[in-house]
Amino acid sequence: MRVRPVALCALAFGLPLAAGNFDVQAQVTLNQPTQDLKTALDGKQGFGLGIHGLHRRGLHHTSRTRFDWNVWGQGPAVNGVKTQVSNYTLAFDHLYHLEDRDHGLYLVGGLGAVRWFTEQESALGSIRSHTTKLGITGGAGWQFTRNLGAEARVLVSSINRTYDSTLLQGAVVFRF
Repeated sequence: MRVRPVALCALAFGLPLAAGNFDVQAQVTLNQPTQDLKTALDGKQGFGLGIHGLHRRGLHHTSRTRFDWNVWGQGPAVNGVKTQVSNYTLAFDHLYHLEDRDHGLYLVGGLGAVRWFTEQESALGSIRSHTTKLGITGGAGWQFTRNLGAEARVLVSSINRTYDSTLLQGAVVFRF
């Protein structure tokens, strides 16, 4: 008997849905780069979209699988170089709800992989690169209603060993 990947995915998402402890969430994000990335983009903010799978684990605990896409428009030339950046993030977060999962304050901590794409243009030409790095997330959120919340978090990552690309992220989250 051969098991198809589509069937495994359907089973993986179908069982939690059938048990009634799985929710889907979307987010719209505003990203403020810090350190080296802030300099390269001349402080320009980026925007993002995300889709999350939430698995409730009791009154105060939720596991979240998060897939985000973030993009920054090309910034003005800094030292003769124009930079454009985007990334995809696949992260696994733990949410601890201080009250209950449908209202109030919660804390976020997580680990994931960040796939960075950069393009730099200068008078000498253009260079495109991509890399995948570890991302560590920490922050807090507020669930206003069962379906609407806001979240502030820090995503610590790098584009290479000496290029800090830590982000401050603010998100509005919508649960379905």
